[in-house]
Amino acid sequence: KSTSWISEDDFYRPPREQPAESPSHDSVASPRGTPEPRPGLLTQGPRRSCSMEALDKACVPSLGSRRSKAAPTPEHKNFRVVHRRQMGLSNPFRGLLKLGTVERRGAMGIWKELFCELSPLELRLYLSGEEHTCVENCSLLRCESVGPAHGDGRFELVFSGKKLTLRSSCRDEAEDWLDRVREALQKCRRPQQEEEWVTIQYPDQPEDPPEAPQGGCASHSDLLSETPETPQGPQFDWSSSQVPEPDAIKESLLYLYTDRTWMPCIFSLSLESLKCFRVRNNEKMLSDSHGVETIRDILPDTSLGGPSFFKIITAKAVLKLQAGNAEEAALWRDLVRKVLASYLETAEEAVTLGGSLDENCQEVLKFATRENGFLLQYLVAIPTEKGLDSQGCFCAGCSRQIGFSFVRPKLCAFSGLYYCDVCHQDDASVIPARIIHNWDLTKRPVCRQALKFLTRIRAQPLINLQLVNVSLYEHVERMHLIGRSREQLKLLGDYLGLCRSGALKELSKRLNHRNYLLESPHKYSVADLQQIADGVYEGFLKSLIEFASQHVYHCDLCTQRGFICQICHHHDIIFPFEFDTTVRCGECKTVFHQSCQAVMKKGCPRCARRLKYQQQSTLA
Repeated sequence: KSTSWISEDDFYRPPREQPAESPSHDSVASPRGTPEPRPGLLTQGPRRSCSMEALDKACVPSLGSRRSKAAPTPEHKNFRVVHRRQMGLSNPFRGLLKLGTVERRGAMGIWKELFCELSPLELRLYLSGEEHTCVENCSLLRCESVGPAHGDGRFELVFSGKKLTLRSSCRDEAEDWLDRVREALQKCRRPQQEEEWVTIQYPDQPEDPPEAPQGGCASHSDLLSETPETPQGPQFDWSSSQVPEPDAIKESLLYLYTDRTWMPCIFSLSLESLKCFRVRNNEKMLSDSHGVETIRDILPDTSLGGPSFFKIITAKAVLKLQAGNAEEAALWRDLVRKVLASYLETAEEAVTLGGSLDENCQEVLKFATRENGFLLQYLVAIPTEKGLDSQGCFCAGCSRQIGFSFVRPKLCAFSGLYYCDVCHQDDASVIPARIIHNWDLTKRPVCRQALKFLTRIRAQPLINLQLVNVSLYEHVERMHLIGRSREQLKLLGDYLGLCRSGALKELSKRLNHRNYLLESPHKYSVADLQQIADGVYEGFLKSLIEFASQHVYHCDLCTQRGFICQICHHHDIIFPFEFDTTVRCGECKTVFHQSCQAVMKKGCPRCARRLKYQQQSTLA
């Protein structure tokens, strides 16, 4: 009932070997006449697998070697560990390098306690050790830097596009976490330099092979023969005389593990896809194609036989590959990672528009595009149809072969790619990019992937019209009125945000989870644009403006933040959100009456005074 995952039963110490008294081949006679077991063979002991018994028999020294050794065998010989699976117990570490409780600093500087697991390839954060709800999963292959440990136990881990600030119980614990992370980084990035391959020399087998143990268990050699043979470099022909593809960054011959055999294939890597060709009659025939957007990761896989092996993880399959040598495999891994990083940067730049999205929108965007991240680039840009031949006559969703002689291809109006009849079932949806640039709200057929993507982001403010297409306010009269109302609401939100009466909370309830309306007047969601076209959005904004303006006019705190016209000096209080009667200076943000500003042709009097004071201070 112990909570520890290691117990005394996990270790077995064999008894001391007795010196042989007779050269009997099977056993040694004891004083009582009972046969003693042969050294190295155990008649009884803890539970163990049949392969362990066969390995014990295979490792028994020969008779001649036993005679030449007069010294007794040390006590630690033939130590074994009983696997917890055989005892019905589980191992909580599951191949982890370290686990424990740490604190993570949030966006507001608040520390939250989380349960952390460090595996050879990932760093995972959970809500608690009992409730395994993952809140963060970071691949160590994306780790850029490891910060130093501070005196209070703080340390930082920087990943691509993400920074984790963690805190452990003390500085020593933080240094231990950093040491484990550095160790994992070295192993997963340079496995070919740190792995040492040792050929195990088994002792000579006796002339009479040991009989198979009872119960039908196979011997150790039989078990090894069942494992698929690991290919060796000299058995394969690595020469290739094929002409590379015009857009290929890297193209070479690799062996692909499929159907329990290693097949020679020519892999061609470009900025858009990873293509697999098979050579027939000295001609390259396209066998499969994986878009760069479907590639999840590329990792070394020395378990297949050496440092020249690696695997590419895509959305639909895991490709196990072998290169000619370790340097060639490392070059492939480096180029695939660079192409993938270039694609991710381009897609993120296309959507975030140079970082115009705030942290909340970026988190929502990452959650919504975990599976369909390649669709980001089509959100604000009208796609260009490239033709079925650019896809190699494969479905963009499931890689099923499509064409007029196979399955009729269907065009997705959102991405401009072709799909089969399973991935494209003629679902209709508006295309956000066509709304932004052409004010076209026609529903067009889209694939299942695009429909799922559009459903997830429908209510998220991912479109900034000021950066994408600001001319839409000029060409569409309804958008001009909406833009004017949005600016009014933004100014009213600034007043209510400084008021201590709690009016902002009431306004937030009326916003119906659209708090971005108070942050920027140019952020829209797909649902907003559809409601604007339907004529519903304008009435919604007017009700919000009416509520907020009435509060400002009747609130003592808000009226004190109003303005007095510095041209006519009338005692009436004016506000910047009164677009019909007031005007605002673009430099100092001072508010004047429109009629007074029209008469005053010298410009803003406050800016003139500020300039005069600056000149006087310069002369002084």
